[in-house]
Amino acid sequence: MCTITAVRCSREVEGASLHISVDCRSTTNSSQDKAGAGGGAAPVQTNPAAPFIVRFTFRCYNSNSYNFYSQWPYHCCKRQSLPLQPSDYVTMADPMDSANYEVANSPNKTGAAPVGAFDEANKAAARLIKPNAILYTSALLSWLQPFQSGWSTSQMNLSQYNDTDQCNARPMAEGTCLMFPGHSKLEWTFAVNAWIFGAMVGSLCCGHFSDKYGRKKTLMGNCIFMIVGGIVQTVVSNVWLFSVGRLIAGLASGTATATIGSYVNELSPPHMRNTLGLGLQIFTTIGILFPAIAFFFANTSSGWRYLAAFPVVLGAAYLLLAPTMCVESPAWLLTQGRTEEAKQVIARLYGEQHVQTALSWLEVAKKPENAEEGFAAPAKESMFNPRYRLQLLTGILLSCSQQLSGINAVFYYSGSIFSDAGISDSRVGTLVIDFINIWPAFFTGVLANRFGARNMILWGLSGMVIMSIGMTVAFVVDVSALSIVFTALYVIVFGVTLGPLVWVMTADIFPDSIRASASSLCIGINWLCNLIVGVSYPYVSDALNDYAYVPFVVLLAIFYLLALKMVPETSGKSAEEIQAEYDSRREQ
Repeated sequence: MCTITAVRCSREVEGASLHISVDCRSTTNSSQDKAGAGGGAAPVQTNPAAPFIVRFTFRCYNSNSYNFYSQWPYHCCKRQSLPLQPSDYVTMADPMDSANYEVANSPNKTGAAPVGAFDEANKAAARLIKPNAILYTSALLSWLQPFQSGWSTSQMNLSQYNDTDQCNARPMAEGTCLMFPGHSKLEWTFAVNAWIFGAMVGSLCCGHFSDKYGRKKTLMGNCIFMIVGGIVQTVVSNVWLFSVGRLIAGLASGTATATIGSYVNELSPPHMRNTLGLGLQIFTTIGILFPAIAFFFANTSSGWRYLAAFPVVLGAAYLLLAPTMCVESPAWLLTQGRTEEAKQVIARLYGEQHVQTALSWLEVAKKPENAEEGFAAPAKESMFNPRYRLQLLTGILLSCSQQLSGINAVFYYSGSIFSDAGISDSRVGTLVIDFINIWPAFFTGVLANRFGARNMILWGLSGMVIMSIGMTVAFVVDVSALSIVFTALYVIVFGVTLGPLVWVMTADIFPDSIRASASSLCIGINWLCNLIVGVSYPYVSDALNDYAYVPFVVLLAIFYLLALKMVPETSGKSAEEIQAEYDSRREQ
């Protein structure tokens, strides 16, 4: 006879877990034993040395103020079949599922399960889900904010706004140094990099607010920075106050890039995350392109003010439309114990019939004091927990590799490359590179689903090493046409790999409980690397001349070797599966 001898809530593993201790002995007794708070087990004929089936009815209960919540599919008061080995400990994990479910044998006594809720059956069911329009409107409206980030990146890149020789000339020629005539190189450098510094601060600080108030409210609050930053830049009369506006706009850009990856990730079914996650990069690159087009019409003493004001429109549009056309992240609602609200959101996203399937891929962790009756809440986790150390290092590696790849240096240098090729109008060179930068990301989703995000990252790093060497050779031998070819290929390789996938994978590798704070730190480091390149590259270029890309060749090679060791495959996997892989790596 097999009897459940203990059912208890345990803190021995991450989160609140159900441990079932099973006592086995061979019998033909047909009576049903009752044991523990969890329910009864029907007796079965069994060989004590062989696997057997325990059928039991589980009743939700409360123990030590922790309401238990399962993480392997089951439904309270529904009969389940669990193949068990004698004396095994079984941990239930992830949202409720009304269907009967067979769990594989538990291989250890630590409570760690060999597979999670998101099994092959649920994966197949998830792939059949056709999301409702609210998912796409939520994602689309959120992408207005990285559009602002791209816009702010590019809005000052017209040479007529800042040409050192023209701005230093006395008297200045008409139609030159259009922004704050007579400004110094230091003032201009400060104005450009104030935005990057603000973005770094915004990305580092937003994780707390995203965890406390939710992704949607954080993005709505972020619109205030977009609007205020745009207004300040538009109305000021000197470059220092303009820099303050850039700083405020940077806070908005950093918050957007650190929050939207998590937000869209948590709205998307696992099989669509690679595709929908690309929106952040695509809209950033579109935002970079539009000012390059506007430069052909805004090359006047007042034209730059219209460019500075446009983010006000973006922020106002989100504030106006988001209350009705966007939903809160269901994963965040679950972490707050607001389970019924999460189910309502999931129903809006995927339909009532897919609620249980969606819950199977969402990781659940809730606050005890706010948890609804019948559900558990583990203590607040820290991203610095040793369990997540490898993820954090991976996220930092991805962020550093994206910005220290030299992509911003390529954009910085593109004007002179095209000038050497006989194209004197810098606007044309800027427009060509910005246009090339957009299209690769549209193919990333298909390629990542086909070959895997990890392989794409590795191919991107190795490809950029080759292109960097090619650019260096082209500069040394002074073949302008070859420089343009390698520059274009460099941008394409980046645009299809590191550019979009770093945002996707940074959100993928962290569990829901720490995703916002960990992504915030990683994206903050991303912006720090951006700042380092922006400030240092002009001096590196002056010192090394034609060999200015050699440092990036070395860095890219190092990043490739580290990524080969540290970056896992995340495509199509649930947070639980990714965490299981990191746990396995940590134990090795």
